[in-house]
Amino acid sequence: MVEYEKTSYTAEESDQTHHSYEDILSVISISEYTLIPDKKCLIIDDSALTRLQVKKILYENKLFLIEDILEAEDGLEGFKKYKENLGKLDLVLCDVQMKNLDGLKFIKMVKDFEIKLEKEGNIYLGFLSKTVPIIIMTGTATKNEKFKGLEMGAKDFIFKPSREITQEEFEREVVIRSKIHVILKRTQEKLFETSLKLKEASIIDPLTSVFNRRYMKEIFEREMSRFERKGGIISAMIIDLDDFKKINDTYGHPIGDKILVEFAERLKKVKRKYDYIVRYGGDEFLLILPETRTDGVSSIFQRIKTSLEIEPIEVGKSQIILKLSAGASFLPSPKTKSYDDLLKNADYALYEAKKSGKCCLKFFY
Repeated sequence: MVEYEKTSYTAEESDQTHHSYEDILSVISISEYTLIPDKKCLIIDDSALTRLQVKKILYENKLFLIEDILEAEDGLEGFKKYKENLGKLDLVLCDVQMKNLDGLKFIKMVKDFEIKLEKEGNIYLGFLSKTVPIIIMTGTATKNEKFKGLEMGAKDFIFKPSREITQEEFEREVVIRSKIHVILKRTQEKLFETSLKLKEASIIDPLTSVFNRRYMKEIFEREMSRFERKGGIISAMIIDLDDFKKINDTYGHPIGDKILVEFAERLKKVKRKYDYIVRYGGDEFLLILPETRTDGVSSIFQRIKTSLEIEPIEVGKSQIILKLSAGASFLPSPKTKSYDDLLKNADYALYEAKKSGKCCLKFFY
């Protein structure tokens, strides 16, 4: 974040300020800036002339396409366009003193919006909003307004043309500062996306794209915490594909893998949005089912069975009707006090289902 120590400065002081860019450019080269179609900039200013000037600067210096430069004449209209274009917005240039709703109030609305997103659990949109750089443009801001804007979340300040600041200096400020902050913003986005991919790789089974066993403990800890706070019930059902070894021996492991992938897709179609699917073992899948009692578990098991009977899995010219055995347990119950008990008892119920002839669901109470 670059800050000024004065609210106005001379041309000589302006040149000295520009020299400070060298430190920044040693880390970030503005030559790396790339014009990306559909990436947008929002200019908020109650002066149509200023909006036109800034728009012209951005377009002629190839920062944004003309159709991707949005305009608003006050903070209220600006906030509406901000929310509408959040996923594509790369930069906001905002005046401080405006009619109806000024720049500082606009920044406050943005920060309140980010808090709301976090409370709603919308981490991705919240992150996008936090990375959009808001640069304040002003010709009359007081020192207090300048510091208040930075404290509230503005990333930088640009002073408009005046007796001390020439039009050429203003244009240079707009171009260089905009490029620096957009490059920083895009870099943050790439890092965030990389971290999401790494997180996904650590919790997702690479073959079936359901949760892996490593992530299972975290799921249970979260559900147990909810259970301890609010009560209710947690069910666990372990499903095993009957005689799956014969399928591997007959068709080969690559076909066996394809069947596991298709079976996982069938499970996804049956699950509710708050259920979890975990690849528990080679051909075993665990369903963690919050707020699901015996009849609900039976219903889910039957729907999976019916799906496989009505629509067998195709392997070349052959059709394979998978047979399933499953065991389920519940929390709370007399012999289930923890998620370890939940898994152990569901596993025992699965063993009973296998022992009693397979192709059925057994419960452990």
